Amino acid sequence: MKNKIPKIAVIGRPNVGKSTLINRISGKFEAIVDRQSMITRDRKYYEADWNGKIFHLIDTGGIDFKLKHEMNIQIILQAKKAIEESDIIIFMVDLREPVSPLDEEIVSMLRKTDKSIIFVGNKFDDEKGNFYIEDFLKFGFGYPLKISAAHGLNIGDLLDEIIIRFKKESTGIDEYQEEIIPGICILGKPNAGKSTLFNAIIKQERAIVDQLEGTTRDSIDSIININKKSYRFIDTAGLKRKKSKKENLEYYSQLRVIRSIENSDISLVVIDISREVTLQDLKIIEICIEKGTGICVVFNKIDLIDKDAIADTIDIFNQKIKFAKYIPFLKVSALTKKGIKNIIIMIDKLIKERNKRISESEITRLFKDLDKDKGGIYVKRKKFKVKFIRQLKTSPPVFLVFSNMDAGRRSNIKKYIENNIREKFGFIGTPIYLKFKY
Repeated sequence: MKNKIPKIAVIGRPNVGKSTLINRISGKFEAIVDRQSMITRDRKYYEADWNGKIFHLIDTGGIDFKLKHEMNIQIILQAKKAIEESDIIIFMVDLREPVSPLDEEIVSMLRKTDKSIIFVGNKFDDEKGNFYIEDFLKFGFGYPLKISAAHGLNIGDLLDEIIIRFKKESTGIDEYQEEIIPGICILGKPNAGKSTLFNAIIKQERAIVDQLEGTTRDSIDSIININKKSYRFIDTAGLKRKKSKKENLEYYSQLRVIRSIENSDISLVVIDISREVTLQDLKIIEICIEKGTGICVVFNKIDLIDKDAIADTIDIFNQKIKFAKYIPFLKVSALTKKGIKNIIIMIDKLIKERNKRISESEITRLFKDLDKDKGGIYVKRKKFKVKFIRQLKTSPPVFLVFSNMDAGRRSNIKKYIENNIREKFGFIGTPIYLKFKY
């Protein structure tokens, strides 16, 4: 039996270096690091390992009890949920600054939990520097473990302490065996309803929903179990038109969305059906095709318009997406939960389709039969013929085509082969890639 992956929540006031530490340990540099407050808003999971021991780090927003902004209140709630579901807590302070009232309030909150706490003092960049180490002894956690997340100082000592704590807490880290869980990426333009849909699927207020555009700046992972199957859902920031690299925060947020697509098996492209389908919607679909994920378009907010308007929007969409007719769509209302159950059914179908494998004899026979017809494709009066086809891989499916001519650059031949494969074998919602030899 597989044990759950142990979880560590990284807690602290704003700008003490939580995301920098996450990036340092995970080695992925995906957590957003910026001087602005309220940048890390949700709790996000990062897989890490130390000496073969796998665990999850939970990045949280900076806790500030004084701010009454609605977003800040939700950040505090997300941090509390991270504390509840974690096995161990890393409480981080900034050693270069004196004890803050915010630090003291966080300590009061942590005293209410029975979780094991690793007390960490960050920004210990120079041993000769001016630090406030002694001041933090008042918390009763002893001396903080001095680290520099930015420079990697004493990170190995912290990781060793994490593994020791896991063994003491009997989390099962030694017996854990990795489980392959399909990744489901939720994409779309800002305000398409991605976070509301995400929350409706996982049935908890996991992502922060706000009417302000661009609320989700980072990608949020959530592993859930439905009908005895595990899924890893990834809520992402809204994909916008490309902007200048000078807009640092927005630019790197977009890079993380692309990386989330690359790390996913299925992409749910959310489109607000109450608005016009735009080139940006189509561009998002093209990116998913390029990255090789299974795709389903989810028309959201059907509660806002009537059936005739829904039908008209879908007709227009079908005209615009002739380049990928194999992509299915669903009609839902994330707000009222209508159609949500169909999403999991569709995800299971798409996973099955992209993992489908066709035997060489079966697919070669299909094209041998097609060669007998008078039709087909001719290049300079020579008929294109398939000698045999072999499927190289699944997820996404890739086929190697041996033919009687160099056909790799001819789009009409590629379309001919792909259309016939789909007509016979399906592969609904998944891109098909072709390689040619002659």
